[in-house]
Amino acid sequence: MKKHNFTIGIALALMLAGGLDRAEAKSRHFISHYGATSVTGVIDTDGNGRPGSVNTGIANTTLGQFFFQSESESRPRLATNVTCPAGTAEIPLLQALAVLTKESTGEQLFVTYTSGVQCFDPTTRTITFHGQGTFTGGTGRFVDATGTFEEDDTATLLVLDPQGHAFANITGTLTGVWDGGD
Repeated sequence: MKKHNFTIGIALALMLAGGLDRAEAKSRHFISHYGATSVTGVIDTDGNGRPGSVNTGIANTTLGQFFFQSESESRPRLATNVTCPAGTAEIPLLQALAVLTKESTGEQLFVTYTSGVQCFDPTTRTITFHGQGTFTGGTGRFVDATGTFEEDDTATLLVLDPQGHAFANITGTLTGVWDGGD
């Protein structure tokens, strides 16, 4: 009888340990190299009459390939640059969100930007961006995703009309650590 109780005790301990392992959030490094296009959108969350942009692209990541869409909106240009090089316009980020859809499963990972700045060089029509943010859930295996990331990218304005509407290409890298999922 003692042997039987010991076996049941070990079985329960192993089941609990396995269950706890699955319940614990697992940190995973996330690295994404991506290419995208950007076009002036219709979203104007601060009501200042200047719409944000909509970005669409493909991301090759440590979790596989994702299709993504994002929207972003900027604050007005700073009168004096704080972080951007001389000769560029410094434009702080107002807000941005993105949805990354895993191509093989359709599961989605949500990201929210917490800060960022664009440096626009009017001579080369190039924009460099550095931003930070958080993973904010999703669907499927990403439903409980949390964590932080940093992003660096470069864009070139391909078309800019007199009203300020733009179309651009973007390439960049997003790196971070997320918790949750399996």
